Amino acid sequence: MPRLIALLLLLTPAALPAVDKTATIGLNVEVLPACQAGSSSGSGISFGTLDFGTHLRLDNLLTRVGQPGAGALRVNCQQSIPYRVLINAGYSGTTNTRQMVGPSSAVLTYNLYTGADYVTVWDNSTGVSAVGNGQDQWLPIYARVPAQSAPPPGSYSDTLTVTVSW
Repeated sequence: MPRLIALLLLLTPAALPAVDKTATIGLNVEVLPACQAGSSSGSGISFGTLDFGTHLRLDNLLTRVGQPGAGALRVNCQQSIPYRVLINAGYSGTTNTRQMVGPSSAVLTYNLYTGADYVTVWDNSTGVSAVGNGQDQWLPIYARVPAQSAPPPGSYSDTLTVTVSW
């Protein structure tokens, strides 16, 4: 029997040493300069509605300042990414004298400004420029309806396109 065990041990291959193989795997990610703007709604991106309220006459100047969710523009760009915000002319076709349209195509003149001094019109060529900080940045819109002849009663509105480029 001892000879049989010795013979079996001779016939059994020796235990092979473990072999390690190594290889590399490459990983990469590209981070693009990016911004987000507005807030999501059922039909896409929106900045809300800047509402001048209800008035019997327009013989006095009306002013409003956009607030978050009601006409202020939310922009969130990555740290140090420069961006620009433009607002088109809407119904009137000119940013110098924007118009809201109402019953029977009657119009009300209004405009949007970049600051509380109501000097610089927020247009679709220069707009407002800023640099992202990685956080929400709220850009208020300063809106004004000048005193004007009383138009026909009814609701007046305009829809503007806001473009954020970076």
